[in-house]
Amino acid sequence: MSIITIFDFVDIKTRRGIRDKALLFTLYNTGARVEEIVDLSISDLRLIPPGQVKLLGKGRKQRACPLWPETMDALKDYLQNRSPKNRNTESVFLNANGTPITRFGIAYIITKHAEKATVRCPTLNQKTVGPHTFRHSTAMHLIQAGNDINMVRLWIGHADINTTHMYVEIDMEMKQKILNTSRPPQSHKKKTKSPKWKDPDILKWLDDLTKRSVNERPSASM
Repeated sequence: MSIITIFDFVDIKTRRGIRDKALLFTLYNTGARVEEIVDLSISDLRLIPPGQVKLLGKGRKQRACPLWPETMDALKDYLQNRSPKNRNTESVFLNANGTPITRFGIAYIITKHAEKATVRCPTLNQKTVGPHTFRHSTAMHLIQAGNDINMVRLWIGHADINTTHMYVEIDMEMKQKILNTSRPPQSHKKKTKSPKWKDPDILKWLDDLTKRSVNERPSASM
């Protein structure tokens, strides 16, 4: 399942679609917890290069996360169309009534677009896609890109590095499954040896395969 598919089914010709695009970009860019997105205030955003957002995590711990240019553009478009019921409302993301969005509202938005995306990606029907799906994908892509595990911990906001290490183990399990299903065909004339774990060519192939998913970042034109 690719998170990127969901982005393609957001109708940015509507006000809600503009909001949803900004919301999904922010979730995927930051890997933030849904509560952190709900609590996000306009003053937490820096939408000039280098862009960043301040997130308030568990234990009231604050962290800064860099923003892609695409995320900044999506947020700028949304803020120009944002229509709060109370003009003093600081919450970034609002519901259809102009009041601060809830975690349930965010989950609904994700589910709505994920259901539409099943047209292109039928396997989405077999999965529960929610806010944590984006957080999980962000962590996995950071790991697959070869980033230091402590940097990933700081980006995601894990208090315990052992929690982050779980994603490293998942990544290794994925690589092992790929390796196990990519053995060369057996010759009838001569038995072919199975590839070795430390074979440089195989390891390079696996690294290239996983890193390609990181470059699958949604474009600003969606």
